[in-house]
Amino acid sequence: MRAFKIVGLLLITATLLSACGGGVAPAAKFVCNDKLGCVDIGPNDPVHIAYAFVTSGDNSTLGLDTKYGAELAIDDAGAKVLGHAIKFDGQDSGCTPEGGQAAATKIAADKTVVAVIGTNCSSEARAAIPILMTQSGLSMISPSNTAPDLTDPAKHTAGYFRTAHNDKVQGAVAADFVAKQLKFTKAATIHDGSIYAQGLAGVFVDQFKKDGGTITAQEAVNVGDKDMKPVLTRIATGKPDLIYFPIFIAEGGFIAAQIRDVPGLEKTAMMGADGIFSPDFLKAGGKNVVGMFWSSPNFSAFGSGYQALVDKYLKKYNVKGTLAPQWQTGSDSDTCLLQEPKPHAPLPAQP
Repeated sequence: MRAFKIVGLLLITATLLSACGGGVAPAAKFVCNDKLGCVDIGPNDPVHIAYAFVTSGDNSTLGLDTKYGAELAIDDAGAKVLGHAIKFDGQDSGCTPEGGQAAATKIAADKTVVAVIGTNCSSEARAAIPILMTQSGLSMISPSNTAPDLTDPAKHTAGYFRTAHNDKVQGAVAADFVAKQLKFTKAATIHDGSIYAQGLAGVFVDQFKKDGGTITAQEAVNVGDKDMKPVLTRIATGKPDLIYFPIFIAEGGFIAAQIRDVPGLEKTAMMGADGIFSPDFLKAGGKNVVGMFWSSPNFSAFGSGYQALVDKYLKKYNVKGTLAPQWQTGSDSDTCLLQEPKPHAPLPAQP
């Protein structure tokens, strides 16, 4: 995070002392010695936090959901930090590397920004991190990046954090569930070439094999593909018990909608992950999603306070249900940023 000083406090102190007489000299001009840079915040200026979320297109519910969670955290803080109003705005990062780069460039150009909440998709983060962290000295906390390498101690970039889980955990849990709970012995996977999907499918494959299972196919689709029958037909030849496709809403919806039309897959089980844990996917997949499996954050772990947060969400945004699974980690991300700065010991490496 760029260091920031509240210049209003300096001005007010000087004015009060002058009013008491004594010819107080003006406060010395602040000199920024922080190697990451500083942001000046005037007496009436807000503290500016930016977001980089996917807020349009097929995956917009993922971004809107985390944006709503961050806004709830601002509400809980009284919309102020250190006595200053909070300004919260941002950029649509599109859930693509190109979108992440564009959003990061725009945010970095605004020298009033003190920190960033984002991104949703790991591919966005990989493109944004060099611009926001390395070049601009900002800190970013992601509510939904799950790619393992982003917080791998050997690859981690200082200033990047996340409140989301790691796919090394999610993929392994999914594989264990398929092998040990469902007792399936054969599985196939589909990814879309993204960092998120490819990594998560890879972890699933490795763990499923360790559990004694057989991977009958590892297929890929392209973002934007609509006809999934060629891929599904190839998978059908291996007669898997389950197809695991940890991808995003649009392509995942086409897979779910078309799977029962492929000979040999009429009863094959399906499993997805948090990228398609959304009402929009249910609509796209239609009746075929009944009986499907997902991996996602365990909401019961939040205790009794979780339902109170859900109630605030539903009331504020006038919706019948939450849009995706990571709004609460969006709230956590902003809550972390809104803690008033205090000296602290160096933080340990993230898992």
